[in-house]
This record gives sequence, C-alpha cells and structure tokens, in this order.
Amino acid sequence: MKYLILTRSDCRRIAERKMQGVHLDIQPYAHLQGEGEEVDYERIQQASLRINQNLDLPRPESGKDKDLLEGRAAPILYEGLEGIEVSVLYDPGFWRYLSLRYFWGFIAWREAQAFARGNYLKYIDGDKSTECVLTRMYLRVQALGGSEYGYLASALPRSTDFWRSHVIRVRTATSPELTRAFVKKQRDDRLDTQELRQFARRLNRTWTNLMLNIYDDEEAERLIEELWPR
Repeated sequence: MKYLILTRSDCRRIAERKMQGVHLDIQPYAHLQGEGEEVDYERIQQASLRINQNLDLPRPESGKDKDLLEGRAAPILYEGLEGIEVSVLYDPGFWRYLSLRYFWGFIAWREAQAFARGNYLKYIDGDKSTECVLTRMYLRVQALGGSEYGYLASALPRSTDFWRSHVIRVRTATSPELTRAFVKKQRDDRLDTQELRQFARRLNRTWTNLMLNIYDDEEAERLIEELWPR
C-alpha cells in the first residue's frame, strides 16, 4: 500500500513553524512509501472534518472534559483508517504526516497546556504510541474490538489515566473482551484513583496464571466481577 510519511526531523521543523503561526505546505516534505493501492486520504480528511464538526471543540480554558471528547473522536478516526494495512499503521512517519496534515488543530486543542509549554513533539510523533494523540485514539478503539464498540471509548469521564495506564500500556489491550468488561464495570461502579490502581495491579498479575485473551465476553465480565473490590 502506498502512503506518505514525514521524518522525525521534518516533523519537528514543521511543527515549530506551526507553533509560530506560520502556514506551511507540508507536501514537499512528505515521502512516498510502499507500493500498490494508495491510502484513501479523502476518507481521512473527512474523518478530520467530522471530528471538528461533531465535537464543536470548546475553548481550551473552558474546563471541558477533553479526554471524554477525545473518546468521542476516537471511533471517527478509527473508521477513517479502516482498511489500511497493518504495516502502514506501524510506521511512525505515517502518524506524523496525519498529525500535521489533517489533525493539527484537534491535537493542539487537546494538548493546549503542553503546547503552551513548548512540549508538543511526543503528541504528534508516532514513535510514542501511548502519547501520540492519534495513535492512542486508534489503540483505544482497537482495544475495545473495533468500530462496533466505539461507543465505549467515551463511556468514562475524566479517564486519561484509565486508558493510558490500565489498558493501552498493558496486556489488557490485547483482549477486547476483557477491555470491554473493564470499561463497563468502571462505568457502572466507578473506583477512585487509588482503588483503580490496586485493581489494575491485581488484574495484571492474573495474566501470569490465565490466558485472558481467550476469554469470551461472559467469562471476562465474570472475572472482572470476581476481582472487583467489594
């Protein structure tokens, strides 16, 4: 599959100019990779437009739950990328290109505080999949099992740490059934931060003795219920 990438150095250079308010055409910096059918960039652009239109993004200082809005945007992004080969999705340069070409406004809004401090590269660089805004959005929906379950990506308010630390960074992300059961239980019987961390450690230790990624939905829900604090 043919697709466009940006090198890390070009990504940094372009982002610096954007931070200065300079409009820069990034196409001359993009490199074509692969062969065969080309990625459908029109579909990706439409996903970008839908995210901005559907979320009606508030001002950064408004106090809105940005993670919840990120969760609502995640299935839209995921659907825009469906059909793209795994080898493309594994290329950090592809995510750099998408971040700067189509999603800069959304990412700059999502991480406005970090951007204001000049800390922006990790949020647009696909090398850091749990930090890069687009990759972590994609992985959130993938962990749930795809677009069919995308509604659960925004089931939890103020849940940045939940997704990053207790799903995407650990083996739970390899089991959509377990992820769905975990999200639903936290939605219906929410643990505070300390309790959640204790539960997550207990769940992670369970992987040592059990192959949790072969559980079906019913088995996963039963396990979560058994481990949940009383």
